[in-house]
Amino acid sequence: MSKKGQISDCYKVECSQKNNEGVKVMKRLNCYISQAITLLRQFDTKDVDEYLKFYEHIEKCLNKNHKVNIFHPIKEDSNKRSNEIYWRDLAEIDKADFLVAEISVVSWGVGQELTYAIIKGKPILALYNTKSRFKLSEMVSGSGLRIRTYNGKSDEWKEQIARHIAGFMPEVKQYFYLRERVCAKIP
Repeated sequence: MSKKGQISDCYKVECSQKNNEGVKVMKRLNCYISQAITLLRQFDTKDVDEYLKFYEHIEKCLNKNHKVNIFHPIKEDSNKRSNEIYWRDLAEIDKADFLVAEISVVSWGVGQELTYAIIKGKPILALYNTKSRFKLSEMVSGSGLRIRTYNGKSDEWKEQIARHIAGFMPEVKQYFYLRERVCAKIP
């Protein structure tokens, strides 16, 4: 049973914190970037480079424009055993305030990460390249995720991705604002 003023474990993530003067300020949010890694090892170099530029641009938009902490599994140690990678990535999703998933390449891992994040109630932005050789999975398209598309073959793909992320971030902040308001009312 929780005491007045305490928040149950499922509501402990807060979007604001107090600075040195005791004023509430927005905390730096944590983002998990989900993308196909293993399948990219099966592509030719040209295709891998193309997808890596999309992944890098997503990270760049988040860092430059929104100042978030990012966990990007593709940049982590891949010499670990598969079970270590599995548990590390789930722990990082737990720490994340939200996810940005690049879903243009079919991936069991991305599907599992998305499912786990949905179960945990994390806000998710899923980005799909309309010029992908892969059709968007019905499990993903039917999940109710916020899916936004970009045309990876056009000159505007960077702007399209940046616009989708910019449109998503106020929703993430609103989500945490409302969550804190609800939590403050829980006895």
